[in-house]
Amino acid sequence: MPTTDPESPESPESPGSGRPREASVDQRLHAAVLELLRDGGPGAVTVDRVAATSGVAKTSIYRRHANRGELLTAVLSAAIGLPDVPEDGEVRDKIRAALEQAWHQMGVVLGRGGLAAIVGDTDPEFTGLFRAALEPYVDVLVRRIRDDVDAGLLRSRLDAEGVVSLMVGAYLGELVHHGEVAPDWLDRTIELLWVLMASV
Repeated sequence: MPTTDPESPESPESPGSGRPREASVDQRLHAAVLELLRDGGPGAVTVDRVAATSGVAKTSIYRRHANRGELLTAVLSAAIGLPDVPEDGEVRDKIRAALEQAWHQMGVVLGRGGLAAIVGDTDPEFTGLFRAALEPYVDVLVRRIRDDVDAGLLRSRLDAEGVVSLMVGAYLGELVHHGEVAPDWLDRTIELLWVLMASV
């Protein structure tokens, strides 16, 4: 089967042609990994299947990533990125922004296949990779709540880590209960928890 890899020797985009390595190769790899992950979980992400789905030759994949673990790490890191939570604004709006970003990683980046693997811990290596990638978002949310507690804007002695666990768990619970997470569930979750969080 002929390869569509632009880095193959016969391709005009090969390094020997003097043209820069085509950025779309990495984009195609990332898209293929995420597609396989969302549909079939981390077990579906093999170098063979990534090559077949992306049209990128395995030799090109191995030039970029020594093994499947490195490939998954690179894709998760790029897809998840770093949190961007506003420092100013209403307390509730800042918490909502941080939580929305954390939920995005679970719903959009992982999809059902990835989430099922996390919940069942069917692939401990992948679970560790995702937890490490998600940790900055959780840390930002915890720090945001603690800072607002210290400033008197939230309930005194509020358990920030406990609240964040409830917030993250609310997504998984809704998914298990209804099979999907409705667009308004984020605001409903904050509304339910705000009674516990608001300064009195």
